[in-house]
Amino acid sequence: MSNPAIIIIPGAWHTPRHYARLITHLSNHNYSATAVALPSVNSSPPLPTWEEDAQAVRHTIMERLDLGQDVIAIAHSFGGVAMSEAVKGLGKEERQKQGYATGVLRLVYMCAMALPKGQTHVGQMRPVTPEEEEREKKQKEYVEKNGGMPFTDDGAILIPKHAIRDVFYNRCDPADVDEALTHLGSFPPGPLTVPATYTAYHEIPSTYIVCENDNALPLSVQERMIAQGEGHDCTFEFVDSQSQKKRSKRARTRQSTSESAAEASPGLASGDFQADAVASHDVLASWLDFDYLEGCNECLDLPNFLAPDAVTTIETDPLRVRPNLQYLIGSSLDSPIRLLNSKLDATILDVRLARIHDTIVTGCASRFADYDCNLYATACRYQLEDGDSTSQEQNLLSSSLSPQSQALTSALTSQTDASPMGPGLAPRDPGCMMTVLGTVRFLDHFSYLYGNRLTKAARRQSDAVLKAVLRAFSLQWLSPTDTLFPDSFDGNQTARDPLENAFHDAWFQAQTLLQNAQSARSFRVVYAILLFDGIAIPTKAHGATESVVTHEFLDAGLQKLISLDTLVKQYCAILGSRSVYSALLEASLSVARWGGYIRDIGAALTTDHHCKLPGISSHAKGHTTSSSCGPILVSFDDQDLHPDIDHSVPSICQKAVAEAFCVWRQIVEVKGSVSRHAQSESRVEAIASTVTAVGKFNQSFRPFMRTCIDNLERLSIRSRTSAVSITLYWDLSVLILADSLRDHDSPTDPHVTSTIRSYQEEAVSSVARTVERVLSLPTEELFNVENGLSAEVPILAYHITPSLTATTFQKTIENIISLHSYQGNANQSVDSIWHRQIDIVMKGLCSLDVIVGGSQVASAAIQSLMRQHGDILSECWTSDFST
Repeated sequence: MSNPAIIIIPGAWHTPRHYARLITHLSNHNYSATAVALPSVNSSPPLPTWEEDAQAVRHTIMERLDLGQDVIAIAHSFGGVAMSEAVKGLGKEERQKQGYATGVLRLVYMCAMALPKGQTHVGQMRPVTPEEEEREKKQKEYVEKNGGMPFTDDGAILIPKHAIRDVFYNRCDPADVDEALTHLGSFPPGPLTVPATYTAYHEIPSTYIVCENDNALPLSVQERMIAQGEGHDCTFEFVDSQSQKKRSKRARTRQSTSESAAEASPGLASGDFQADAVASHDVLASWLDFDYLEGCNECLDLPNFLAPDAVTTIETDPLRVRPNLQYLIGSSLDSPIRLLNSKLDATILDVRLARIHDTIVTGCASRFADYDCNLYATACRYQLEDGDSTSQEQNLLSSSLSPQSQALTSALTSQTDASPMGPGLAPRDPGCMMTVLGTVRFLDHFSYLYGNRLTKAARRQSDAVLKAVLRAFSLQWLSPTDTLFPDSFDGNQTARDPLENAFHDAWFQAQTLLQNAQSARSFRVVYAILLFDGIAIPTKAHGATESVVTHEFLDAGLQKLISLDTLVKQYCAILGSRSVYSALLEASLSVARWGGYIRDIGAALTTDHHCKLPGISSHAKGHTTSSSCGPILVSFDDQDLHPDIDHSVPSICQKAVAEAFCVWRQIVEVKGSVSRHAQSESRVEAIASTVTAVGKFNQSFRPFMRTCIDNLERLSIRSRTSAVSITLYWDLSVLILADSLRDHDSPTDPHVTSTIRSYQEEAVSSVARTVERVLSLPTEELFNVENGLSAEVPILAYHITPSLTATTFQKTIENIISLHSYQGNANQSVDSIWHRQIDIVMKGLCSLDVIVGGSQVASAAIQSLMRQHGDILSECWTSDFST
């Protein structure tokens, strides 16, 4: 058996470079080792939580587990928090229950923070014993004399390197210390105040290595954390102390330390801590051992460590640290701003279903609803989840609540230095971090204040309907043969029946609750309606005694959205243009409105639905088009794709989405004018204008989309899904326009007719080429499994509305047949092309069958196609049997 992989998690301010020699030594002993680069170190703007650190650690661990290696994780100092959060569900025993061969064998806390659930770093460092209280007193005296610690311009903590060498690197070789100091970075204060959500050592065997000579994390604190783990599989070892005298001193205090800790915190052993207030505690100075430093102050000259009240008070001395006003609002652990970046947890949905919801909604939101797509977006720049992250694939953690939003530390990036937000909130990039669900929670949180006074019954009803819709929505992405419901299987059922029955029941339950919740006016109900509107209708529902109405609740949901929009805007006007909450509410509202607009346009394009929301132009936000595409086309010609090029694909796709929605609104207007037989002159003018708009979009973005599809294997998952999504749905809109004009009974300019036919041919060819390229690539098994999806799900099935993808393929096949009928020739080469296109797109349609929702919509589409063109489809179908 091979040795386990060693994953090293550095502490605050430290990087993988600090562990290069250790990694080399481990390699010499046949251990593969990796140190994780923590995103919080040198983050700008400073990250408010440890969440991204935990995601990075989890991603690194999963890479080794998926390669067939067990893992031992070793954390130092504050890295213990990220390690503990990252390994949730990854223990060897837990993974074996799930059918996996590999897992995390052991956690090693090397003088590290081993926090119980609910505790923060600062709370753990709170003085308990008389010795610790005396130590804190000395720290405060030192700070009063020498000043607080320095910060970067955006609020991260800097370390005075000349002063910290004997604290961080006690007893190390001076040359090694000099090298280590050069690798130190900045570190944000936010993660130190965020409570742990998981007690890892309760479930995974753990070792705590006590370092008696550590001058940053006091011995008494280390021993107190070990005491909290009593009764669990937690061992510990001791590193020899620097001197016998000091060891004796420590030994005399251990018993009193433990007794004082137990007296101060009677619930300590259970690990059930409550988060402590942090404003009155020193963030960094509590790491320093002043027993050791008191004889060295003259030579150390430690300047600028943060005074306990430096965050919340204004210093008159210009040499003191100036207050950072952005932390005045949102710094509380109970701040409503935390809601903005919140996710689902196991109290709302099964863990796997919650991961599916977060993955699908996050991906689609970043492609279709992020700031650069949103034509309603305000001056407050926001980012939905990892909208511009280079590692969407790494978003593997499912947490109950993102502990603190990026909304404050990176607030309002689009504003200038003369920002109406005031001087305390400087513009930053990438903008405040949100989730779609977080914006809904944030908006509803203030419902009473902006005049939407919901009764307790209405609030409970809103919660119930959203929970039911979330469940039905997430069930769509399970495999029809999944064993999530093994107890419901019996010998009279096929392997597909239990889960399809569960989806059917969940869909009807959500429908019933929505029908009963029409009087409840909340953003939760609006979100539930918009989400339900895209859920695949179960095939069994089509045979129900009462017919199913497509987009049954959409009009009511949009009407609720319009009325709530008015209330929130009035409230924001009262708060004023300089209000942080006003800006965040407006940003959240723009996301909700844009979500409604997307559903409104989508329904109008694909059905007889009439838009309820007014059209909106892209000019207000000044979107660029073709100028963004040139560099990427040139760079794709290079043999090695530069990462920056891959990273730019999603942002260009977002700009394309914004432009596409403007054109799609025009196509909807043309559809409407044709169906209601509008006056001939206005109809012809609208058609000509729309065809021109389609041409401009094609000129700007078609070469870019084609190049992305041709180089699909060279792109990351996020870039692939972005390129595939905009390509398929743009092509669908062109085919819808062509169908509408085919039904147009008035004379049309021959040039317009010829032009739209060329666009139609280009669109069907594009869909076939896209499907062929996607199906030629292996599925993203690691990404799928880690996010709750079945391993074989293709990226064609990642869209939030499975029926839209099926409609794209069905409409493409119908148009291929229509074009061939129009051409009316029997040219063998032409026949082979369209035969092959039909075969490819049919296989794309069938590929949706690997998920429950996809199987519902694919089945309905295939049946419809077979009724109309069964013989042609049979003629074009190919198989790969070899005998």
